Amino acid sequence: MNTLKLDSHLITNILNGDRSAQFQLFELTKGMLYSTCYRIVNDEDEANDVLQDAYVEIFQKIHMLRQPEALLGWMKTITVRKAILHCKKKIYFDPIESAETEASEDFDSWFDAEILDQAIESLPTGARAVFLLLSVEGYSHREASSMLGISESTSKSQLNYAKTLLKKRITKLLQA
Repeated sequence: MNTLKLDSHLITNILNGDRSAQFQLFELTKGMLYSTCYRIVNDEDEANDVLQDAYVEIFQKIHMLRQPEALLGWMKTITVRKAILHCKKKIYFDPIESAETEASEDFDSWFDAEILDQAIESLPTGARAVFLLLSVEGYSHREASSMLGISESTSKSQLNYAKTLLKKRITKLLQA
């Protein structure tokens, strides 16, 4: 996304209900927000549905935005919450055996984004949701656990579980 085009003049026009400015905002942000949706729901059609729902809410509530400089973060938060709400019934958390979660910090292999995406997509839904919220979107354990309706300790153990599985799956993909 070209953040240079997302200036204070555009934001002011959006806040004033200018439809062409809203369309310009949509064009500037749709790729970033679709990517967020897709990573969470893991399905193209569902990601498009979630994205549409997110933009409806964004444009319905944009007048409530108190800090225009926080527009992108605000939009991303709405999108993440919509995606989680959409797939909340599908998210399950695997019981974790302590022996399975021993993560070693020495992972020294080169791999590309495609391999990482494949490995992330293969994670169990709960571990994937926690990993994406914390490691990709930058939420805290407290925020992620609140969004997912789990305890902070579950969030922490699921993150560790996700990292362990990612290392195993990336290693396996690299050997293939």
